[in-house]
Parts: sequence; C-alpha cells; structure tokens
Amino acid sequence: MMRTCNAENQVTFTMNPHGEHVWDGKYKIPWDDPAFSRRMLREHLSQDHDMASRRVEWIDKQVAWIHAAVLSGRESQILDLGCGPGFYAHRLATLGHRCLGIDFGPASIEYANQNNPDTVQCEFVLGDVRQVDFGGPHDQAMILFGELNVISPQEALAILRKVHASLSCGGQLIVELQAPTAVEQTGHAETSETSCEKGLFSDRPYRCRTENQWLGEQQAAVQVFLVTEMGTESTCTFRSTTKAWFDDDLQALFSNAGFSGTSHCPEWPCNTSDLAMWSARRATA
Repeated sequence: MMRTCNAENQVTFTMNPHGEHVWDGKYKIPWDDPAFSRRMLREHLSQDHDMASRRVEWIDKQVAWIHAAVLSGRESQILDLGCGPGFYAHRLATLGHRCLGIDFGPASIEYANQNNPDTVQCEFVLGDVRQVDFGGPHDQAMILFGELNVISPQEALAILRKVHASLSCGGQLIVELQAPTAVEQTGHAETSETSCEKGLFSDRPYRCRTENQWLGEQQAAVQVFLVTEMGTESTCTFRSTTKAWFDDDLQALFSNAGFSGTSHCPEWPCNTSDLAMWSARRATA
C-alpha cells in the first residue's frame, strides 16, 4: 500500500502510458492484508451480489457440474487455488472428494477452517499460490472466478507449471477466466467517483476515485483506486491489473505449461458472459 496525495497519484498513473512496468511492484489489491481480508470476507458472504463470490444458488450449480461433468461422480483429490472462504471445497467434500484449498486471504482461510464440514477430507492452507507448494498428486485442479487474470503472465505460467507437476497422469485442470472483451471494457471505462460510509477499502467513511486504462500492447486493463478517508483526508492508492487472455495466447499458455487438449466449456453454468470456463489435461504418459 502506498500513501500519496491525489496529484502524485495522477502522475503515477499516467507516467507510463505504454505500460512498460505494468506488472512491476504491487500490481494487485492487497487481499492478504488482514484488514482488507476481513472486509473482503464480508463481501464473499453477501448474498446481495456476485462481486467477490457467487451467490449460493450458483455455487451449488457449479459444484454439481464439476462433480458430474469433470469428475464423473468419482471420488477425487482436488486442488482449489484461490479457494476463498472454501465454498466450493466444502461442498465437494460433502460429495466424497478430498480437497486442498489454498488462498492468501487470512480471514477467508480462517472462515474456511471454522466451517470445514470434514477436516479429514478437506484441508485449507494460508499462502500465496505463486509461492507455496501444491502437493499432490491431484486428480483435478481448479482456478475459478478470474483469479488467473489478475496474475502476471510470467507468474501465471509458473503457477500452471506447478499445477501440471502436481496432477496425476490424465489429471484435469479447469480455469475460469474473465472474457477478454470484459477486461478491455474495464480498461476503457470512464473515471468514476463514489462515496461510502464503509466498504472494501475502509471501515470509515471514504471517497474513492477510480481511474482506468487499457494497454493494448500488453492486452491488460489497469485500475487505480484513490481512496481518501473523510475527516483525515489521508489518501491511499491501490492498483489492480487484469490480463485479457485471448484464445490463441491462452492455448499457448496452457501448452507451454505442459497441458494438452485445451478447450472451452460452454456448458459451464454461469450467470454472466463476462466469465468463461476452460479445461486442459496432463498427458497420461
């Protein structure tokens, strides 16, 4: 987290119009910060929107699809990367699957452990998926809700290679990605300003100015959030960078990580066209 004044924030955002350093430094919102994580958990648990986690009705539909379409109803060892509060792993464990969930949000992992329906079948680890070991062998791995989009291409490749190494022969990976058109639309969005009594960025009243930029060469959207707490006028700057994975680049990414049979899964139950499911396999030999 960087503290600056608004004028400096504006310069920071516009000084690299070609995005040479788009993936440098803290290019993600600090979800691992304890206070941020606690506020984010509140959004995960909300049934008023699908901004952090989907509402229960859609999680149930998607778990049923994973159980039937991906796992064919067979008891399997599942790796859930970016598991959040464990909503998917909890449900898959009750269907007989063994799950390892990894997430770097401390409040989410605490919730996942406290609400774990089966501590034998379901394990949760606090850690950054870019750094921790994935164990294995797993029959299936999943990265849901566009998590791979907000990781740099270099780190995304490293993660997928680790996933590949952690899967059993013939093991399957499913990745839900933000649609490229949705990412680009975010980058082209107009600057906006909102005021909140409390929200994701603070438990105190604050103003948030959101500036957006689309970087065509990097095929990435950058959002800068300028958050000013009312009363103190202290301003914090947060950056969120999102990679748009177009089909050819995505298939090359999976191939470079060692996967084969990359394909789009149009039957994935989802309540928005802004997300799409893809699958790939580790070779059987």
